[in-house]
Amino acid sequence: MIEVKDVYFSYPSGAVLEGIDLTVKKGEYVGIMGHNGSGKTTLARLITGLLLPGKGYVRVNKIFTTDSERLLDIRRSTGMVFQDPDAQTIGETVEEDMVFGLENLGLPVPEIDMRIEKYLDLLGIRELRHRNIRTLSGGQKQLVNLAAVMVMEPECIILDEPVSMVDARCRKMILQHIARLNHEGTAIVHITHDPEELVWCHRLIVLSRCRVTNQGTPHEVFGQLLDEKKMDVPAPYAISRKLGLSPVLTIKALLEELCRSRSGN
Repeated sequence: MIEVKDVYFSYPSGAVLEGIDLTVKKGEYVGIMGHNGSGKTTLARLITGLLLPGKGYVRVNKIFTTDSERLLDIRRSTGMVFQDPDAQTIGETVEEDMVFGLENLGLPVPEIDMRIEKYLDLLGIRELRHRNIRTLSGGQKQLVNLAAVMVMEPECIILDEPVSMVDARCRKMILQHIARLNHEGTAIVHITHDPEELVWCHRLIVLSRCRVTNQGTPHEVFGQLLDEKKMDVPAPYAISRKLGLSPVLTIKALLEELCRSRSGN
């Protein structure tokens, strides 16, 4: 669905991405991890056509992002949730914000109404429907941003540090919604510096010093990072490795592995 081939990108201050190759298949959950300044957000903006590569190309459903006449087709098939909850709200109320994109798609009113009802319920924000967005908490705003993207029903959603500015409760809710979306067939590109957010992704990519340095399953990549001592890994993974247990990615799995180990002794 998404193809990034030998992409280079620079700002006036210097190079940000060099020789990036990346593919995302339909329905795949891809995590992209890196320290601040590693080029993660720039890559997200390149995929959505908000930026254009200096060299190489980006294609979405075989459409080049440099094809300005078909940029709307790319925007229809991909949605993006930004890190800052205030960065992408458009409407004055929650409902107006969700309706905006659907009207731009030219959908009939009955279809718009049906989708609004569906996603208000799905994200548990029905009681916020007529609230002024400026009165919402950061976590509520991010749920609304996610709803405004989900209601468009894109094939792929790109999330740039989607939970870095919300509280623990909203963080858990948003990550659950992301997992559900992927389970239902939406491709996910989840960009973050926090490895704990990426334990459920199918494939994990690490950006460092303008390049892809690691790529594989979460187990493979976290093992490499732990051995190389380059970046943090999920605590359950590090603990299970240190204790000589089978490496696991979640607290629940770690507890199960500890119980299994004790019963075996």
